Amino acid sequence: MKSKLLMSAIAMPAAFALGTSAFAQDTTPPPAAEPPAVERMETTPAPTPVTPAPGAAAETTATGAFATAQSADEWRSSRLVGTAVYNEANERVGDISELVLDADGKISHAVIGVGGFLGIGEKLVAVNFSDLNIAREENGNARVTMNTTKEALQNAPDYKYHTTGGMGTSD
Repeated sequence: MKSKLLMSAIAMPAAFALGTSAFAQDTTPPPAAEPPAVERMETTPAPTPVTPAPGAAAETTATGAFATAQSADEWRSSRLVGTAVYNEANERVGDISELVLDADGKISHAVIGVGGFLGIGEKLVAVNFSDLNIAREENGNARVTMNTTKEALQNAPDYKYHTTGGMGTSD
């Protein structure tokens, strides 16, 4: 009996808090809203077709071309990040930490980690991606060189990542 009283004591305030719609459903349909005014909308032009890199196989569709294979002169970013960078004297001057894209989606800079040990005390320096020479070794790995010295990179200004908006965070 006490449990029934307790349940009633809990259920009644909850029912009042929810309103009377908890006990009865209104079957009257809501009044019809007026349809929104129709505005003339501008149509967007068809997207620019994707042009595959020279030597890459392509398949054309109604929206453009899709690459179907990587060509021998293309590089995957996942294979470049972490790659050692050497100078012309075959000295290791750093490692590629990031590739930075410009507004057109092209790689503008390579961020190179210089100095430090296992990432501790490492300095980040950005160089123009076009300053890197990337060659494919016989084993398929990338060999990255640039015309610089360790000292020049260590004396270069620190690179700072853009920190707002999520895409530029350095997490």
